[in-house]
Amino acid sequence: MPEALSLLCRVSAHPESRCWALAWSPSGALLASCGGDRTVRIWGREGSGWACRAVLADGHQRTVRRVAWSPCGQFLASASFDGTTCVWRRHEHGFEVVATLEGHENEVKSVAWAPSGSLLATCSRDKSVWVWEVDEEEQEFECVSVLSAHSQDVKHVVWHPSQELLASASYDDTVRLYREDEDDWVCCATLEGHTSTVWAVAWERSGQRLVSCSDDRTLRVWQRSQGHGAGSEHSWQCVCTLSGYHGRSIYDVAWCHLTLSPCPQVSPVPVPMSPGVT
Repeated sequence: MPEALSLLCRVSAHPESRCWALAWSPSGALLASCGGDRTVRIWGREGSGWACRAVLADGHQRTVRRVAWSPCGQFLASASFDGTTCVWRRHEHGFEVVATLEGHENEVKSVAWAPSGSLLATCSRDKSVWVWEVDEEEQEFECVSVLSAHSQDVKHVVWHPSQELLASASYDDTVRLYREDEDDWVCCATLEGHTSTVWAVAWERSGQRLVSCSDDRTLRVWQRSQGHGAGSEHSWQCVCTLSGYHGRSIYDVAWCHLTLSPCPQVSPVPVPMSPGVT
């Protein structure tokens, strides 16, 4: 029998507003949270519980929707409904903003670091995905591509675990994949099949499979084609559709690193989240 899960600690992360997202630091020693109170909070273990180590409150003017740690663990990116992405640098006495990335015309919904740490991706309600080149030493961030493959709000971006291949999920019911081609970024694949908003996507650790979750209450597992013809490297097909397990939208999903099985996450509240969920 699988070992049962038990509650170890309950943290009131953002007591006066909704907590939107969490992200573990690469070492697992710190946990970042973000919320509707416009702050990012950093949590660390203290005794048998967790304590707030820092409140990052001077970066954003509106809800912070997503946070992501850089692979080295020295930088934290936060995406906000104020249309900006802040990059925070960790130092001995806390965190400081080293860059504010501007350009999106609307709310920034997600942010993700490439595994190399040399690229950052953001996506927005303005229907675009931006790719930023990162110079960690100089703490400089330059937009190298604006991708407009989606026709609606882009909800989520995530990088392949070992390649510079980017996936995005959108309100237009599709998943798009992007790669660099001759010094520019292009959409190399469109994954269609969901009948409503795709809220999130996650790569399996080998990078050969991708799982998506949707407002249509299904999970779809996509697998890279094993063919050898031209373009087969960027050919993907749905190999499994999981349905009938949830009565409401599936908002997030993650792969188990031990079993390679995708684990869906649904809203725990019994009332509809629309239009509050954006």
